[in-house]
Amino acid sequence: MQQHKQEILEKVLEDLASCGLDTHVDQIQHLADGGMSHVYRARQPSLDRYIVIKQLKRSFREDTELVNRFRREAKCLATVLHQNVAHVYGFVESTADMYILMEYISGVDLSTVLKKIGSLPPDVAAAISLGLARGLHCLHTHQLIHRDVKPSNIRLTTRGGIKLMDLGIVLDIAEGSLTRPGILMGSPSYLTPEQILGESVTARSDVFQLGICLYEMLCGSRPFQDNGQQTVFHRIREAQYTPLRKMNRSIPRALERIVDRCLQKDSNARFSDVQKVSHALEAFLGPLATAHTEDVILKFLDEEALATPTVPITHIQEVRPKQSWWKWLGVGILCVGSMLLGLFFSRFKKEAPATPPNYSRPHDLR
Repeated sequence: MQQHKQEILEKVLEDLASCGLDTHVDQIQHLADGGMSHVYRARQPSLDRYIVIKQLKRSFREDTELVNRFRREAKCLATVLHQNVAHVYGFVESTADMYILMEYISGVDLSTVLKKIGSLPPDVAAAISLGLARGLHCLHTHQLIHRDVKPSNIRLTTRGGIKLMDLGIVLDIAEGSLTRPGILMGSPSYLTPEQILGESVTARSDVFQLGICLYEMLCGSRPFQDNGQQTVFHRIREAQYTPLRKMNRSIPRALERIVDRCLQKDSNARFSDVQKVSHALEAFLGPLATAHTEDVILKFLDEEALATPTVPITHIQEVRPKQSWWKWLGVGILCVGSMLLGLFFSRFKKEAPATPPNYSRPHDLR
């Protein structure tokens, strides 16, 4: 078995070389098998870096739709350059095989994190969602809709970053859908009402899936599940889920409102775009949203021993709920009152007699 695997790896290297790959790679290692592809890691000695090699399974080589989908994934990723989206370095095709060469992202998938520890702290969940929303916004500006936003496609890096991965079923609005009529593309628990109803998918569909991910991060379970009476498809179609704060009363109301807005059955009732989601998350995170989201995630990964940080963790400010102005006014009044009382007692002490009177009774001194 081991020898067979080694032969396959050597064949991949030979295939890449024969296709005219301009950069030599070595130390190839099998990482995983997906629904459509085999995934390998290899090293580029000239750049002293690791890359990911994604190979379309040969059993799909004759399927025109899947072959075109694989090509589209490479093309779409190549047009997007954003810190929250996985980068593509190249595309290689031979007579028998097709490969996408991508950046290797050291870290851990969000799905692995959730399986290990369940729910995440609110600030960590918000920071991850913010990175996700920013990556999706970049895709949408390129007329691309991800359609498969889920924890297993979200990577937390060892530098505290967020990477959106796997554009295998991405929809290019300019070119149209590659999906045959009547075929549902996506993961059942993360589908949208419009996908189930066979309606047009838009950027607001990604907003819905982002809301599912944020819900799952905050309470440790998916909002839409088969409960024995209703199928997961029915619950998604009707947007029926248990409110977040019924699952956990400690979840901030601000995050519950964001999730509820994302998970509206009517897409027109959701946030109009992911940038609006970003703004809502930034308002919740406050100062952390501008410079410290990576630190929040990095500190969390380090404390939970989920990944070894590759950069130092800087000082992290504590996220506090915003206080109403009248509460701050109350604090100010208390402070001023305390100062006045202090001055009064200080003056009283100065005017008091130097020798206090003796109130002891004679029989008390026996």
